[in-house]
Amino acid sequence: MTISCNALAGITTPKTIKIGHINKKKVIVLIDSGSTHNFIDCKISKELNCFLYPTPECQVMVENGGTINCFGKFHNIKISMGEYALNSPMLSIPMDGVDVVLGFQGLQYLGTITFNFQEIFLKFVSKGNEVELRGIIGKSGNIIISNGMTKLLKKEQ
Repeated sequence: MTISCNALAGITTPKTIKIGHINKKKVIVLIDSGSTHNFIDCKISKELNCFLYPTPECQVMVENGGTINCFGKFHNIKISMGEYALNSPMLSIPMDGVDVVLGFQGLQYLGTITFNFQEIFLKFVSKGNEVELRGIIGKSGNIIISNGMTKLLKKEQ
């Protein structure tokens, strides 16, 4: 299991789009093709009132080679993004700047996806209907430097 440094820190790059809701709670869902799995911030996971399955000794590798501890796993979280809803497993980890990371694990079931990084949206077909998800337009983050990532990883411990 791997999470990108930018996803962990909530930084927007050309590989990311931010959107979403879980239940009626507004959350920032970062769509990140650089992460292998789906992740949810441990603070948000506590608010969901769902059973968090223990994952003893589970660690998530960060792209820079570091690791962070996983607090547990949700087997099926419903994420609403516009009119589209996705049910997917999520691993609970500490993150900054983003509530959910939808990685390859969640994206692989969408089939062919068209990304437009200029206008910040993606399109795919679900049940015969074209779905368009628009991202949150905001300022781009800075590339995270090694010292910043070290501080972020230490904060988790």
